[in-house]
Order: sequence, then C-alpha cells, then structure tokens
Amino acid sequence: MRSSIVVGLQWGDEGKGKIIDAIAGSFDYVVRWNGGNNAGHTVVVDGKKFPLSLVPSGVLQRKKLLIAQGVVINPAVLLAEIAMLEAAGYRVDLMIDPRCHIVMPYHRAMDTASEIWKGKDATGSLRLGIGYCYEDRNNRAGIRLEFLLRPTLLKDKLEKIFPLKRAIIEKGYGVKTDFTIETMLAEYVAYGKKLKKYIGDVSALVTHKLDTHSFLFEQAHGTMLDPVFGTYPFTVAPPTIASAVFPSVGIAAAKLPVIGVTKAYTTRVGNGPFPTELLDAVGDTMRKNGNEFGTVSKRPRRCGWLDLPALRYAVRINGVTHLAITKLDVLSGLNLLKVCTGYRYHGKILREFPAQISQLPECKPVYETFAGWSKDIGHIKKRNNLPKEARRYLSYGERELGVPIRYISNGAERKALIRS
Repeated sequence: MRSSIVVGLQWGDEGKGKIIDAIAGSFDYVVRWNGGNNAGHTVVVDGKKFPLSLVPSGVLQRKKLLIAQGVVINPAVLLAEIAMLEAAGYRVDLMIDPRCHIVMPYHRAMDTASEIWKGKDATGSLRLGIGYCYEDRNNRAGIRLEFLLRPTLLKDKLEKIFPLKRAIIEKGYGVKTDFTIETMLAEYVAYGKKLKKYIGDVSALVTHKLDTHSFLFEQAHGTMLDPVFGTYPFTVAPPTIASAVFPSVGIAAAKLPVIGVTKAYTTRVGNGPFPTELLDAVGDTMRKNGNEFGTVSKRPRRCGWLDLPALRYAVRINGVTHLAITKLDVLSGLNLLKVCTGYRYHGKILREFPAQISQLPECKPVYETFAGWSKDIGHIKKRNNLPKEARRYLSYGERELGVPIRYISNGAERKALIRS
C-alpha cells in the first residue's frame, strides 16, 4: 500500500488511534510526527484497552515504529508506555530521532502556574508542559534528546537555562520550585541511558525508504487545534495539518493520500468556541454512549452535532482524499439527528469556517434534520447493511464534503470497522 497521512479533522479525539491500529497491518512503518503526551490514542484489541500517548498506534500490529523530531517527549511517560506494552507481550520496535525535544520539570511547572494565573481565560491546558517545551525549542533554549547522552553538555545547558525559568516561576508566578539542576541532571541522564538504544536518524530512514516501503504518518491532536488554522488561542503548540508532516519528519514534500478522521458528531475538550455544542440531554447521551472522556485528561468532552463548515475547511487545508467516520454506533437510538450545513452571520450563510475566529460567537448554526435509527449497528460488516437512515446520513456528509468515505467505525474494537 502507498504511504498515507492520517489526520483528525476536528478538535482531536476523533478516533485516529483506532483507525491507525486497524489499517497499520498494511504498512511497513508507523510514524508519529507531532505533539507530546498531552495527546492520547486509545486502542481496543480483544476487549483490552491500550491508552497510548507517545508510542505510535501501530505497535499493536507489531509494526516498525518511528518518533520523528516534531514530537516532544516526556521520557518518564515514554518509558512507562514501553514497559506497559512489553508486559502485555508486545515488542516495541522503535526508533526515535535525536532531534526530539525533551519536556523538563520547569516546563510542567510553568504550564501549571500560567493556567492558574490566567484564571477564567485559561486555555484548558493539561499542564503537562508541552507548549512550553515547544516554546523553548522555537526560542533556541530547548533540551534535545541527544543532550541526555552527554552529561557535561546537559549540565551546561541547564546552568544557562534554569536560573531564568526558576525566576519566572518563583518571582513571576509566586510558585516555589522543588527541583534543582542537580536533581534534573541525575534524572535525565538516567533517562538517556535507557533511551539510547532507540535513537536513530528518522529523517534519513524515511527519506531513503519512502520509494520502496510504505509509511503511515500518525498525527496527534486535530486540525481545529492547529496554532495557525485552528481556533486560536484555544489551540496547541505544534502544527497539526497534513502538510506539516514533511518538515516535522524531515523529508521532502510529496503527494501523499490523506485519510481524514472525523466522528459522526463533534466533540472537543477544554475551552474555546464550539458552534454546534449541545448543552442538553442529547449532548449528555452522546457523552455517555460514546464514553467521551479524555484518554489523558479524563475530562468529560463537550459534545455536539456534526459541523460541516468546520469539516469543509479541514478537508480543504489538509487535502483530504478519503474519509474515516468513527463512532457512528454512538448515534444509534437517537430519534432525530442534526447536521450543521452552514453558519448564519449578519444575514449571510457561511458554508465554511471563518478565517476570523473572532466572528465565531456571532455565527449561528443552520441545521439539516435527519431521521435517526434504533437498530444496534455494532455487528454490521458492510455499508449496504446499515439502516437506511444511517446510509442517508453518511451519504449526505460524503456528498457535501466531496470526499469518499473509506472507513466507517461502528465500535471500539479493531474489528468493528466497515471498509467501503
């Protein structure tokens, strides 16, 4: 199979991990290319849940795994995930690019202190330090994975960086730090020794094998969390759109198929605009039936109707060639379904998400109504065997977005997948 990119088309949590796990068997490598351990993928195989936040989701298909330089790593989290997987009988065949940046204790401390300081304007960060790690990377003050292998170099970097970080945390935010250069040096040098065997040049490997091997490029987060094209400032630090895979891995741009993953409805975690949010019993039902709680955060997700303007936008900027629809089964039992077809803004109908995010509070959803279905669809293997109401719902979205549906997920398990 030709190499492909998998991206989420909403605010994350679209079920990318399920789709990647289900199709990874057809690829040689699975490559994680952005984000940190604030992005979780939950994969269910034979009734057992595997929550993954850094290890690529192809691990359960026993694929070769790559973590590209666009990912930032908390070594303790990564090592714990590897141990969990190995204890479950999975060998983790992993290569990590030495250019990856490392999440440090002061990143987490700054993240927490900043969110508290912002009060009601907090972005909804998980306080794991991911954004501050990316900030240091961009400001040339970061700690790269390669530094963990060189204690003298790491010590020199920390002596230059940490005094300012401590001053910001303690004097700026008024929070005491409980770590020192000495404690960080000892901890992170130990991590370096454990991670050394995984380090390799991911950029070179992918470049040299892209024409002869197949790669599945795994995105964290979702399109609407992109720091430029998402709902800024309620976004994440790294780019999340499909074209960012090339600089994030370190390969030349190429024309690759893009599989866009979207739920059959819409969710998001944290603060920020959400035009189709349901603050009623229907939203509660979606949350309950869909088990809509964050893989990493455990926070309840906000739920709402499918938003076609946002999806049209995401399809366009990602160059989506195929769709994967997840959690269609969650809608079973709802008598009435709605799909947002456009936004009413000052008397005009907008068919696509506005470039000016400040306009969103004045945008009111325009809905198309569909009959629901009561039948349990979890056992169905073919699209044509779905209830006619479900087929109409899918065909409408497919037609409106102008992109064919390739995969329909109708359950959490790997095998609960209709290929169309």
